Amino acid sequence: MWVQIRRAIADLWLSQTCVFCDRASPESLCASCWQQIQGSAAAQPPMLTAQALPVLAWGHYERQLKQAIAQLKYDSHPRLAESLGRALGERWQATPIPTRQRPTVVPIPLHPEKLKARGFNQAALLAAAFCRQTGLPYCEHGLTRQRNTLPQFGLGADARQTNLSDAFGVGRSLQQRQSPGPILLLDDIYTTGATVRSAATTLRRQGFSVCGVVVLARAGLHSAPAKPPGLTSPKCVRPPRHRRLN
Repeated sequence: MWVQIRRAIADLWLSQTCVFCDRASPESLCASCWQQIQGSAAAQPPMLTAQALPVLAWGHYERQLKQAIAQLKYDSHPRLAESLGRALGERWQATPIPTRQRPTVVPIPLHPEKLKARGFNQAALLAAAFCRQTGLPYCEHGLTRQRNTLPQFGLGADARQTNLSDAFGVGRSLQQRQSPGPILLLDDIYTTGATVRSAATTLRRQGFSVCGVVVLARAGLHSAPAKPPGLTSPKCVRPPRHRRLN
């Protein structure tokens, strides 16, 4: 019996591979590729934007973290969100945005047409893993996307803000919550802040308090964002046998 159990565990291990290097890994990323992604991690505490909206980012939008986000969103690897969302949760636990009450986490939504095409909302997957790590309450449909806006890539700051004007609505699930406390928005990338500002404005108009934003990566600190398709996988060496991704 124990031989069969060990064999089943071994088969499961071998059936899962690292998204980046295709080596056998029990997680979406092997230890070596995860170490490369950690090279983009940011050590800064939450940063206050010009609109008084604190932003906590796990890392800089560059190198392997940039590729990981593109793999998640455009190459249909949603299981990456678990590892990345947990890492973002650990960053929150180490340096949270100060709040008087425990916040409710609301991901930035996709328009239904884009959601149908992609099959998942990457922000929602990240938020679910983030909340499993932190224990914060999660409201997946706290916001709705009312307009199918143009892609933000390539637009200037003013055009981004105009593009997102009245793009969001407050979801029924959040409206029906009893005392949800402050809202903590979560998204994958923060570039100019136009998306989260529009979402925060919508929430505040409906009487909700927005305490800040958590994002996986923040652009503009080390490098400008680039269009994600056409990526190549990073070089990867075989990870040590004793090391596993936590």
